[in-house]
Amino acid sequence: MIFKNSLKVLGFSVLASTLSFAASAQEGQTLRLALHSDIGSKNPGVNRDGPSDMVLAHVVEGLVAYGEDLTIKPMLAESWSSNPEATEYVFHLRKGVKFHNGSEMKAEDVVWNFKRYLNAETDFQCAGRYNGTIGAAIEDVSAADDYTVTVKFNAPAPNFLMTLATIQCTPWILHPSSVTADGKFDKPVGTGPYLFSDWQTGRYVELKKFDDYSALTGDKDGYAGNKQALIPTLRFMTVPDASTRSNGLVAGDIDMIDEVDPTLIDTLTAKSMNVDIQQTPSWMTLHLQTNAPRLKDVRMRQAIAHAIDLTQLVGAVGEGRYVANPSIIPSESPYRDESTATWPAYDVEKARALLAEAGYNGEPISLLVSNRDDRVQVATIVQAMLNMAGINAQLEVRDWATQLDRYRRGDYEMEIFAYSARLDPLLMYQSLIGDKAQEPAHQWDDKEAIALRTKAANTQDFEERKKIYNELHQLAAKQVPIIGLFNLPTITALNPKVADYKGWPAGTHRLWGVSKKD
Repeated sequence: MIFKNSLKVLGFSVLASTLSFAASAQEGQTLRLALHSDIGSKNPGVNRDGPSDMVLAHVVEGLVAYGEDLTIKPMLAESWSSNPEATEYVFHLRKGVKFHNGSEMKAEDVVWNFKRYLNAETDFQCAGRYNGTIGAAIEDVSAADDYTVTVKFNAPAPNFLMTLATIQCTPWILHPSSVTADGKFDKPVGTGPYLFSDWQTGRYVELKKFDDYSALTGDKDGYAGNKQALIPTLRFMTVPDASTRSNGLVAGDIDMIDEVDPTLIDTLTAKSMNVDIQQTPSWMTLHLQTNAPRLKDVRMRQAIAHAIDLTQLVGAVGEGRYVANPSIIPSESPYRDESTATWPAYDVEKARALLAEAGYNGEPISLLVSNRDDRVQVATIVQAMLNMAGINAQLEVRDWATQLDRYRRGDYEMEIFAYSARLDPLLMYQSLIGDKAQEPAHQWDDKEAIALRTKAANTQDFEERKKIYNELHQLAAKQVPIIGLFNLPTITALNPKVADYKGWPAGTHRLWGVSKKD
């Protein structure tokens, strides 16, 4: 109770300070979206997290993007082609696209960006998907003329466009002025419908409408399509406490809130708030550090899996909105079939027997979790289930930035962690599987898994990829490098003054095309 109350006090103080800043804004001129946590970075693709990706996607754009139907569509490139071997891609850029500093985007800007992202000093988090660490390596990026860019690989890269379109791994196209003369990142100067205005760490990020935005024709379409801004200012406010966010929404101090607790849906609806619920592949998980001395023995990890009742867990936290799922492949995926359901069944006695075989004697095992209400709730229930099986799990609650840093360094034994939506299982497998010595954030360091991941990355055939994904799931069920808990819907609540907002399977907010009444 002390912990929960302290969170509420923190959330209220942050909200109050943010609203005092906003008091002079005209009602219809600013859209105020309260986020559960601050962005991790203003440098696209660097030190990124879910909030960073979502906010910055209003500022920067890539060559291609996922559309509403989850096909890959034009964005800054109006068309593209590849050779039959998928080793060379040619992109034809849209003409007249302006950066926020007024310069026209040209092919040389795209080349500069790719070279910057491939430079190890940039620390682009998805560099491995382009430099050969995972799959083929880009060996050359060149400009044939002002509007034509050629990307060449050293081996077939059949899934290059999918990676380009994925928000977690897009090489966002920035103007070189985003970086100072000495190579230090300053702020994102992009081509998106909003320009980056201000970031008060821990309080808010503010974006301003870009009046010279080069919008595509037609309708809003995923992260493609028409992205014309209608509201002059977007303010993404950091409000960690869920109660503070919902109370602020009802009071009219906030226009939108994310990560709505399912228990609040009926209450908010009864108070005339609009609630948008979108099922997504976003995935709540329990990470198990296979390098940790107490968890190296696979029997320990299997015991943990047998100790967790996923059905009971989602019943306790989801109000029927969450879908229990131990697999990387979500229930709505076309790659899903009966073999994906294979997983160590809930069996406390089996868990205790495995613990005894592994020689476990009740030593404490830490369970790291961020101080967000929903995450702590999940961690508390998981802790109770593990304790019932004889596993001495000890909660370690930290702020989100600290947990994210420790995740990236592999500095934990167990942790509750959530992944934003990956729109193809390959993208999640690429995030999870790999050499921990090269990338400590990898969860699954196994030669057979790495070989299967590489095989999947080198084929576009649906049936072949489905077979590979099922092989990976079967292997994961044996080795238990990670325990999937459930898929998360995106639940967003909005003041009735906000119009034309729509969720989509990628689970991220898109505030272009959204309007607000005075």
